[in-house]
Amino acid sequence: MILGGSYEFLLPEGKPDQDKKRDALAKIFSYLDYDFGMLSPEESSYLSKSPSGIPDGWKYYSQITFKKFKIENGKTVGIITFPTIEDDKSNQISEALAARMVSCFKKFRKEADILIGMSPWGYFKEKSLLKNSQYLQCPLDILLGSGKGPGLTGQLVAENSTLWVRCYPTGKAVSRVDIIKFPDKNSDFKWKFGENIRCLIQSLLKNTREDPKVLNLLVGISDEK
Repeated sequence: MILGGSYEFLLPEGKPDQDKKRDALAKIFSYLDYDFGMLSPEESSYLSKSPSGIPDGWKYYSQITFKKFKIENGKTVGIITFPTIEDDKSNQISEALAARMVSCFKKFRKEADILIGMSPWGYFKEKSLLKNSQYLQCPLDILLGSGKGPGLTGQLVAENSTLWVRCYPTGKAVSRVDIIKFPDKNSDFKWKFGENIRCLIQSLLKNTREDPKVLNLLVGISDEK
């Protein structure tokens, strides 16, 4: 599956860029055939002004949403979008929000072979949820984080029940997760690198093969970020 989190099109603190760049990005991402994409509210507004509109499969989710996907091996992947949090300058989430999130995880756990959370909260709020005592009642299998804060290639948290991956804020890289063995929910399953899961960062360097159609759209567009 190809999944995209918030802030693929704008930096968390960034302002809308030139129209030419916005229009090129909207077209390019429509070629990439993402299975699921999650936008920030700023990105949704930004892309909606493009002649191409918002690429297929991408959407802003203000509230908790659950989506299911069947993959080639017959397994079901469940994706939970985290709700928008107004920036209150705090690095912590409330006990009430933690309880609400865990309640949703419990509700949807039985509907999927693997449960993936997608968050726009930023590093510290995500960490606050992962360290909350309520979280261990029903942890996610994978948390794909985005927003302010550092990137993570992959870190095992919550007693190795959750793989936490965060995109790098300036882009130019793709996170890859290989699930070698799916979680067995009838046992005390834990992730182990190299045994049942693997993750890496694929850097998009100058020697990365370029698609001529995409390259054409980027002519005359500079980006120093």
